[in-house]
Amino acid sequence: MAILAVFFFHCAQFFRSGAWILKNAEHSLVADVFSGWLAFWGMPLFFLLSGSGSWYALRSISSGQYLLERAKRLLVPFYTVGVFLLLPISAYFWAIHHLGYPGTSTFWEMLIHYFGHWEFTLESPHGLMPVPFHGHLWFLQYLFLISLLTLPLMHYLRSERGFHLIDTLARWCRRRAGVFLFLIPVLLVRISLKSIPFSGLYTWADFLEFVVFFIIGYILAADTRFAQSIQKHSWICLISGLVSFAVVVYFALEFGYFGGGPFSSTFVLYQTVWSIGRWSWIVFVLNIGAKYLNSDNRVLACSSEAVLPFYILHEPMIVWVGWFVIHWNIGILPKYLIIAVASFVLIMTLYELFVRRFNAVRFFFGMRPRKRRFASPAHPPEGTAA
Repeated sequence: MAILAVFFFHCAQFFRSGAWILKNAEHSLVADVFSGWLAFWGMPLFFLLSGSGSWYALRSISSGQYLLERAKRLLVPFYTVGVFLLLPISAYFWAIHHLGYPGTSTFWEMLIHYFGHWEFTLESPHGLMPVPFHGHLWFLQYLFLISLLTLPLMHYLRSERGFHLIDTLARWCRRRAGVFLFLIPVLLVRISLKSIPFSGLYTWADFLEFVVFFIIGYILAADTRFAQSIQKHSWICLISGLVSFAVVVYFALEFGYFGGGPFSSTFVLYQTVWSIGRWSWIVFVLNIGAKYLNSDNRVLACSSEAVLPFYILHEPMIVWVGWFVIHWNIGILPKYLIIAVASFVLIMTLYELFVRRFNAVRFFFGMRPRKRRFASPAHPPEGTAA
């Protein structure tokens, strides 16, 4: 659900206001609202789910094995197929559309420019990635850094004192509105850090907020009472999510305010509403997953395996398809549907034919090797029991 939400989000970026890799000539208010709604909860949910996965991983492997697995799953795809094969596609269209790079220049000429602008800074988390264009794959390095930095805390939460703390939180969460207890650290981060100088997009304030969601996900997986609280508060969170999002849209349309600027009462109010809405939608979506996806079947197993390769492939393929479609003389909705369907088919075709089947390729997409299946002989060898 989360990766499909990000997929549809990126398909809509051609048609919303604001900068992106490529833009359609006409914009749509629906695309703005749709993108804003998904931005409410999409990426924080990714980090939360990753934190939950880390709880289960650390039950059976050591810290060193955990970090090695994280590096293989996250850094290998980023710094191989990402940097050298997929991100140059998006960078090429970005250079043409935003940097005035001549559209008549070849892709290979652009690569010289692409690899000649590596920069490493500490001004933002993005500066820790010494790559010329990070695109959508920033998430992979963010997640690795967060996994590394929070490892001592994750070990503490598995200690006797940590389990006592988790037990206390679980008992509080069973009370009325207890699930909103996790809203407190999110709100504190946004109010204390999201003003100047961290009011931009993907600043250190955002990084710390992702850390908070990662740890929340880790804690949620530790006790079944958290899942019970999520299910108990699902519809309340849907209502609060809808109201909060409506208020955020009102701020944007009526005042042109998006939560930035200096610290003020308006800033605090906006960040409070934003935080409530973000957490509410995450709780509602988690309840849907717990209610309808909490089972083992072949479809879910195949989907889970395909999530990371799909994420790695999706944005460059969307941009490549969109480059052709946005120039067609048709309406925005037909363009969106064509981009979404064609991109999805292209991504799944590439995954099925060139990624899933080959262990060497699977390694570079952060996947585990395929397990070989040995067929049982029709007749047991002579001298053995059937």
